[in-house]
Amino acid sequence: MKLRYGLLLGMTCLFFSCAGAVKIADIEAQPGKYNDKNVKVKGKVVQTFAVPFLSQSLVKIDDGTGQIWVKPYDKVPFKGEKISVDGTLKVGLTIANKNLGFIVIEKEKK
Repeated sequence: MKLRYGLLLGMTCLFFSCAGAVKIADIEAQPGKYNDKNVKVKGKVVQTFAVPFLSQSLVKIDDGTGQIWVKPYDKVPFKGEKISVDGTLKVGLTIANKNLGFIVIEKEKK
């Protein structure tokens, strides 16, 4: 009985922790659906370009389904940190119907 409740609680927590986040693979598969739209992505920071004293950074995150560049608003996350970014998806470059880059630009927190 305790195992059943534990399993139910674990699945509920997993569901709500992932709620609202778009998988990077979904963005890559259907970029037109998400371009210039608000998306929320979550993942582990795998690469950073930062100017800490200006609180500016550009980071690449990996959610297990793919990688994407994000521009967090007013923060500088470190490599290995898990972050969530809520912002506008922009297609960086498209050549012959092949998208060569995406970025999520986080909006200012209210």
